[in-house]
Amino acid sequence: MDDGSGADVHVLHVDDEPSLTDLVSIFLEREAGDVDLSVSTSNTGSEALDRLRQERIDCVVSDYDMPGIDGLAFLRAVRAEHPDLPFILFTGKGSEEVARDAFRVGATDYMQKDTGTDQYTVLANRVVNAVSQSRAKAASERYGTAIEVLDSGVYSLDSDARFSSVDDVFCDLTGYSRADILGTRFSDIIEDAPDELETVFETVTGADGPDTERFEAHLSPGPNYPHDDLLCEGHLAARPEEDDELGVIGTLQDVTERRRYRDRIHYETRLKDAILDTSTSLMSAEADEIGTKIEWTLQRVGEVAGLDRCSVYLYDDETNVAVRMHDWQGGQYTPHPNCISLHDARWLVTRLHQFENACLHSASDLPPEASNTKRLLESVDTGGFVAIPMVSKWSLVGFVVFDVVDDGRSWTDTEVDLLRSVGNNITHTLARQRRERELRRQNDRLEEFASVVSHDLRNPLNVAKGFVELARDENDLTYLDRALDGVTRMDTLLNDVLTLARQGRKVGETDSVAIERVAERAWMAVDTGTNAVLVVEDGLGTTPADEGRLQQAFENLFRNAVEHSSTGSHASHDNGAEHGPTTSDVNIVVRVGPTSTGFYVADDGPGIPEEKREIVFEHGHTTSESGSGFGLSIVESIVEAHGWELSVTPPEPDLGGARFEFDIGGVRPEVEPRFSLSDD
Repeated sequence: MDDGSGADVHVLHVDDEPSLTDLVSIFLEREAGDVDLSVSTSNTGSEALDRLRQERIDCVVSDYDMPGIDGLAFLRAVRAEHPDLPFILFTGKGSEEVARDAFRVGATDYMQKDTGTDQYTVLANRVVNAVSQSRAKAASERYGTAIEVLDSGVYSLDSDARFSSVDDVFCDLTGYSRADILGTRFSDIIEDAPDELETVFETVTGADGPDTERFEAHLSPGPNYPHDDLLCEGHLAARPEEDDELGVIGTLQDVTERRRYRDRIHYETRLKDAILDTSTSLMSAEADEIGTKIEWTLQRVGEVAGLDRCSVYLYDDETNVAVRMHDWQGGQYTPHPNCISLHDARWLVTRLHQFENACLHSASDLPPEASNTKRLLESVDTGGFVAIPMVSKWSLVGFVVFDVVDDGRSWTDTEVDLLRSVGNNITHTLARQRRERELRRQNDRLEEFASVVSHDLRNPLNVAKGFVELARDENDLTYLDRALDGVTRMDTLLNDVLTLARQGRKVGETDSVAIERVAERAWMAVDTGTNAVLVVEDGLGTTPADEGRLQQAFENLFRNAVEHSSTGSHASHDNGAEHGPTTSDVNIVVRVGPTSTGFYVADDGPGIPEEKREIVFEHGHTTSESGSGFGLSIVESIVEAHGWELSVTPPEPDLGGARFEFDIGGVRPEVEPRFSLSDD
C-alpha cells in the first residue's frame, strides 16, 4: 500500500488542542500493529480542508467541539469534496444526538474520548479497519465489470446502440427471448430516462471516453418476467468491431431487491426520526396542548409512513365500547367509526385484550370467525391495517389504528415495532395528563378545605369560647349550653370534612350492586321522621360500584331532601310503583328512578333555583342553619371517584322539587363511556 510517502496509511488528526494531537499521533503510530501508519495534525477545520486538497489522506480523525468550524460542519465540507474518505469523529462531547447527527452527515465511525491510553489502541484499530474497507470497496468498483460478468447478463450493442447479442442470463433476467430483443435499441426498453443511457453510450464510444461507464435504470421487462418492477445496474465498455466500427459490450444485474432493501432502511430511518421527534414533543406538552400534540403525532407518522388514516380509541372494559378520541386523515376518506363495540369487532378486540398487535395486509385476509370485524373494516373501506394495544397497569385502556384504503400494504416487523412505540408514547402521555389533572383536582380540593374550614370553624369556635368566658365571669352555667352548641357545630363540620376527604379518593375494586337495594338501605339509615316516603321505580338495574360509598351518596341526598323540604310543598301523585305507598297523606316524597344513562333522585321540596344549580356542590354552600354545607360536596366526590357525572336537572313535573341525575355511562351506545388511564 505504499505510495511513496513512506507509510501505508496516512491519517489526518484534527483537534484544537495541540498537546492532544501530539499525544494521539504518537499512540496511533505506535498502536497500528503491522500497518505502517503516519499522522499529520491540524488545529482547525479550515486548515485541515487545505491539507486534504494538497495531500493524500487515507483517513480523517476529528474532534467535535472546535471553534470556528465544529466537527459536523467540517464533516459536511469533507463529504462535499471526498464522499468516500473514511472519517472518524473522536470527541469528548459525546451523546446519542451527536452520534446520530454524525452518521446522518456521513461519518464512517464515532468514538467517544475516554481516560487512559487503551482508547488509542481501539482508535488505531478502527482507523486501519476503515481504511481497509474503503480500499476494498474502491478495488471492487474499479474492477466491477470483470467481476460482475460472472453473475450478470452479458450483451453487446452495435454502433447504433442496438442489441447484437445477448446471453441466456440476460434473457432470464429481463424476461425477453433472444429473438425478441435482438435488433432492439437499448434505450427503447428503458422506462424512466432513456436519454441517460444514450449519453452513457456516447461517452463510452467517444474518442476520449473512459474504459467503462456505470449506469442504473428501470427496464420495461419482457413477457416472461414474473414481476412488475425491474431495476438494473450495468456497465458499458467499448470494443472494436468489424470495419473498425466501435461497438459496446455490457453487463446487467437485477438490483431491484437491493434497492428495495436500501429504500426500506431509508424509510425506517425516517420513521424512527419522526417518532423520536413526536415523542419529544409529547413529553414536553403542557396539559392543554396534549390533544393537539397527539393529533400532530398521528399526522407526522401517517405522512412519513404513507398511511391514509390514524385513530386513537379509548376503551371501557365495563361497557366493552371503544370511543375514537383523536384522529388524522391524509385524504377525503370515510372516517373511522366513532365507537367500536366488542360485538362489532370481537376478533380485533380479543387480540388487543391479549396485548397483541393486529396486523393484516388486507381485510380480506381475516379468518372466517372474524366476520363481524371484516364487516366493520369494509364499511370504512379499510385495506391493510395495524392496530396497536394501549396498555396501562396490565389493562387494555385503548388502541391506535393505522391503516390504508388500498389492499396489499406490507408491514415489516420493524415497522410494526415502531408503530407500537407510537402507541406506547400516546398511552404514557394520556396517563401523565390524567395524573396531572388528578393532582390539580386534589390541590384545588385542599385549597377549598383550607378556606372553608378556616372560615366555618372560626365562628363556632368563637361562640364556644365566648360563652365559656361568660359562664366563668358571671358564674352562670346556663351559658355552657350555648357553648356546647358551638362545640357540636364544630364536631359536625369536622366529621363532614373528614368524610369528604375520604370519599374523594378514587374507587378501587368494585362489585355489581343493585341500585334499588342500595337506595332502600340508605333510606333506612336516615332519620326521615314519620312524614317522609321513598318511592323506588322499576328498571334501576345494577352497576359496578363501591356499595358503601354509593349508599353514603344516597344517604346524603335523602338527608338533604328531608332537611330542606317544607311541610307545605308536598305533592300528590300516584306513579303505580310497587315499592312505596300512596303519597297523598305525606309531607315529603323522595323518588329514585332510572334514566337512559343511569338514575335520578328527586323530591317534592322547594327545589333549587336554576341560577344556583351550578353552585350547590361547592364546599360550605348551604341554606340550612344546621347544615355544614358539605353534604352535596360529599355526593359529588363519591360520583367523581367512580368516574361518573352528577348534575342538577329540571324538576320532575309531578314533584316540582330538586332533581339530581347520575350519569354512570355505558347504557346508550352514543354516550361516551368513562375511561381510566392508571399510573404506569
